[in-house]
Amino acid sequence: MKSKKELRLEYKTKRCQLPLESENSLNERLLFQFTTLDLSKVGFLHLFIPIEKYHEPNTYPIINYVQQHFPQITIVISRSNFEDCSMQHYILDQHTIFETNKWGISEPISGVQVDSSAIDMIIVPLLIFDLLGYRVGYGKGFYDRFFSGCKADVQRVGLSFFDPIDIISDKNEYDVQLTQAITPNRIYHFDAE
Repeated sequence: MKSKKELRLEYKTKRCQLPLESENSLNERLLFQFTTLDLSKVGFLHLFIPIEKYHEPNTYPIINYVQQHFPQITIVISRSNFEDCSMQHYILDQHTIFETNKWGISEPISGVQVDSSAIDMIIVPLLIFDLLGYRVGYGKGFYDRFFSGCKADVQRVGLSFFDPIDIISDKNEYDVQLTQAITPNRIYHFDAE
């Protein structure tokens, strides 16, 4: 079993070493898996904007798919506050203006804000997850704090290039379990602990 710190280093490296063709293929397969999700009860869908330098899964095709096939769904994106590790959520529309922050993350700088409690599904960035549905992120706790303000039945859907490991050895009481995780090969569903 490996710790979060070890897994973070290992999977950051693995992701950055993926050849471009492989990364493109994995992104196409993630999109295909996403299209099999039941979105019928989703009014507000939160997505992350990928950080290219970290080779995160590309969410732009998912955004385009939702906009074309589910125009009734409101897409929400976030701006991060690195002072208190909180996030502010904004509707993504044709008026959204982006700015790249000092960490190279593209974020909305204004728009219509959305409260966390309104969101029905969150597509969650991660480096790796385990068979129980716990994830390793970048270690700042932004998403775990975000989840705490959401309704109890919000769907927390991880997006990963890699299949899960057996178990994360050092999960703690602040870690929030995913409800599902999408990989290029399948979707994993998790029962609440």
